Amino acid sequence: MKKKMVMAMFICMLVFVLAPIAAFAAVSSNTAQGQGDLYVTGYVANYHGGDLILKEVVTGAVVYSHHYSDPYTGSVVKETLSGSFPNLPSGTYQLTWTGQQGGSFSIHF
Repeated sequence: MKKKMVMAMFICMLVFVLAPIAAFAAVSSNTAQGQGDLYVTGYVANYHGGDLILKEVVTGAVVYSHHYSDPYTGSVVKETLSGSFPNLPSGTYQLTWTGQQGGSFSIHF
């Protein structure tokens, strides 16, 4: 009986610990609100390709989209992000990376 209880507790612990980690690794995003020049810095981890998408949250309009191809190296390739989007109208913008690996980036006006 004790072995079954310990095994059940172990499985529950794995689900509660690994599920949030897996969800974070799959999609990373950052949000900024304002208008004018939007600045982007950081990196994404490219393993099997992915899309970098900048959307205006309220309207769902895609401001920018770029597909990163699979690097075919068998290892993670760190892609650096650095740049700006000039003269954006007032709104809330969200940058999302859809690759299997996560990333670390920030956007701000």
